[in-house]
Amino acid sequence: MRLCTLILLGFLASGSVFAQRALPVDSLKVFTDSLKVSADSLRGSTDSTAVRKDSTAPSGVDTLITYTAVDSIVYSIPSRTMTLHKKGDIKFRDMDLNAETILVNWNTSTMDAAGIPDSTDSTGKKYIGLPVMKDGGEEYHGFALGYNFRSKRGKIDLGDTKVDQGFYHGEEIKKVDTDVLFVEDGRFTTCDAPNPHYYFGSPKMKIMFQDKIVAEPVYLYISDVPVFALPFGVFPNKRGRRSGIIAPAYGEDGRRGKFFSHLGYYFALSDYMDLSLRSDLYTKGGWAAYADYRYAVRYEYSGSLSGEYKKLHTGENADPGRTEENSYHVNLSHSQIFDPTTRLGVNFTFTSNNSFLVTRDLRQALDQSIASNATLSKSWEGTPNSISFSLGRRQNLRDGRIDEILPSINFNHSQSNPFRSGSSPQGGEKVAWYEDIGISYSANYTNNRSRYTRSVDSVKVAIEGVDSTARSDEIERDRNQDFNQNVAMSIAPKVGNITISPSLSYRDDRYFASNDVPVRNPADSSVVVSSVHQSRKTGVVTSAITASTKLYGIVQPGIFGIAALRHTVTPSIAFSYQKQVFGLDPIGRQMVLSLGIGNQFDMKTSVSEEGKEPAKIQLLNIGLGTSYNFSVDSLNIAPIGVSYRTGIGSALDIGGGASFDLYKLEQTGPSEFRRVNKFLLNEEGRLARLTNFNISLSTTLAGAQNKSTKHETSSDSTTLNQQQRPYYGIFSQEDPDFSIPWRMSLSLDFVESKVQPSPSRSSSMRGNLEFNLTENWKFSMSGGYDLMNKEVVAPNINVSRDLHCWIMNFSWVPTGQYRQYRFELRVKAPQLQDVKVTKQGSSQSIY
Repeated sequence: MRLCTLILLGFLASGSVFAQRALPVDSLKVFTDSLKVSADSLRGSTDSTAVRKDSTAPSGVDTLITYTAVDSIVYSIPSRTMTLHKKGDIKFRDMDLNAETILVNWNTSTMDAAGIPDSTDSTGKKYIGLPVMKDGGEEYHGFALGYNFRSKRGKIDLGDTKVDQGFYHGEEIKKVDTDVLFVEDGRFTTCDAPNPHYYFGSPKMKIMFQDKIVAEPVYLYISDVPVFALPFGVFPNKRGRRSGIIAPAYGEDGRRGKFFSHLGYYFALSDYMDLSLRSDLYTKGGWAAYADYRYAVRYEYSGSLSGEYKKLHTGENADPGRTEENSYHVNLSHSQIFDPTTRLGVNFTFTSNNSFLVTRDLRQALDQSIASNATLSKSWEGTPNSISFSLGRRQNLRDGRIDEILPSINFNHSQSNPFRSGSSPQGGEKVAWYEDIGISYSANYTNNRSRYTRSVDSVKVAIEGVDSTARSDEIERDRNQDFNQNVAMSIAPKVGNITISPSLSYRDDRYFASNDVPVRNPADSSVVVSSVHQSRKTGVVTSAITASTKLYGIVQPGIFGIAALRHTVTPSIAFSYQKQVFGLDPIGRQMVLSLGIGNQFDMKTSVSEEGKEPAKIQLLNIGLGTSYNFSVDSLNIAPIGVSYRTGIGSALDIGGGASFDLYKLEQTGPSEFRRVNKFLLNEEGRLARLTNFNISLSTTLAGAQNKSTKHETSSDSTTLNQQQRPYYGIFSQEDPDFSIPWRMSLSLDFVESKVQPSPSRSSSMRGNLEFNLTENWKFSMSGGYDLMNKEVVAPNINVSRDLHCWIMNFSWVPTGQYRQYRFELRVKAPQLQDVKVTKQGSSQSIY
């Protein structure tokens, strides 16, 4: 192979252009053969290290051209031409051309490239070394290619180009500018199959890179069969976000008539913000409008403002059963990092109480309690101090109750060691005992407000901001302010293997409350608002001392692959004393002794192969705890609490808890019970009675991911996940992962309370199963079953078929309020997500 580096001064001006026509392969071969004869003396050697700098070239070259060939490079000085034979390669600026044969004409600043017939093909139809050109990040394939260095124009016969996950093919492609192509008999597809399963075809196409594609007319072909046509088409051809129409979905509602949903427009305002406006239009049932504004600056801030307003009705104006529903939903979110120590987070939602009743979004329908909050936090680097300001709001859409925090201010000084001199001790460095004393402080102010309705019997009320007409439900307001401070001092020295932790704390609490309560006047049955005020001040000192240690027991059986078993016991004992030093003391002095013990069982496996690490498995965690209150005259021992958790490898998790009461329960009336100061062991011969019990079992199993599956290697496997979808529907879901052959998850929960007079029991089972029927078919189902009420809960069945560049999804909810079905067949590629066919129906007569 010969490598020649040619520096031509004054030959190429500023641009380059594809030649006016491509050189046919046969003529190129004849021409290059004649060059070999006429320029025999100029045939170079096959030494690939040869380098040439031609100072006799035409003027205009302002850059370096590098070219190589495996067989030979033939020069013709009289005609100023050069031919590269066998795997020719030319590099010029951002352009790289590869072909079996390349002819360069320095007089016209052009080059022509083509392949040659495959000598092993008896049909004479196959060629090898067809031209491949890379220019400015784009790649072009063709049967024959011509290019002009000076104007950067050119032509490709039978060309193919890949741009942004899309494939362009044309019988003839002309490059008339750096970013403009004209395509004759062109087609576009995102399918990477040799014979695409679908494509858009047009006799005339103009491709403007990073802008758009204009075609006239446009035909959609599926398996080479035309199924749809448009007189012209303008398609985006730009990476990233771009403005455009949001294609609507058409449907029919049995109550509100035919409709278009999410018809609107998307505005790509800049690299940092966008806006979408959408609407639902019903022929017989009203309308709905939606808006979403988003903004983001990486590493600094991001947020969004979204809103919707619906004005819906059923029936005609004169119909007795006509219904009207007006609803709104507004959400504001903002996240900002001012500096490493200061952050702001906002997520507020305001919605009408009926919003969950007039939606087709399943998630919104199930979310019947709205929580909002905003928090500004600040910490001081190098100190234990931090402060935060927050607002909160919770709205119950069922009963209309609204609870607000306006605001909450928290200051925190985490534990510090004021008696420690210098920096923290390193390694085993010893310090004086008093240097380990830690002090912490916190303060909190909260202003709460609640609004809720209370039933009164059709009477008049007088309350600020509320209509005074007679009705049965009126609003009641509660307001309270709470300010508390807490300072604590602790130390945790070790005495041998026992850790002793004494502590002392003081809490000061100031509470002010005001309630507006509708009260009936017995004289005239009217209702007036009575404001009830109350305040409270308390100061509580608490001292405590805790002792804990760890005990280990190890056995090494050396059988069944078990190297060792270890039992870790963590006993602890704590004594606390609490005394209110001023203010109303509702509970009096408290002296409590607490006892706890934790048990952890672990196993270590034997090493079967050299170089492998032994496996460590946690077999069981179980803990018990209770306390003894010296301050009461009876029922001193608290119920015994038990918690446990175990896992059988990675296949099954089991966890739960229980509580046991040592005292007898006596019935004092038809629905009245009370604990008495009599031990069950003495009265009934049993140690304790069960008061609460819960257990949860869960498992998740999955087959090994098939990394070689075609769904992972296909360039057309890119799918649109939930967060990338511009709008959401009741069936919005991520596309299935065909690389996982099967996956199953099951859970079982059981909860029982034996607390009288209202014992309860509940148990439910949930499961999800998905598996590949074949490499391209996936079946999944999920749902639950209420074992107590014998009811199926939220079943859902999905069937998906991977069709290479298309995907088919079928979803079915067979029972319940939201029972429905949906069939969808669509193109996988995100830029063509609206090329689809859908069919759906529901129990609410929505199709």
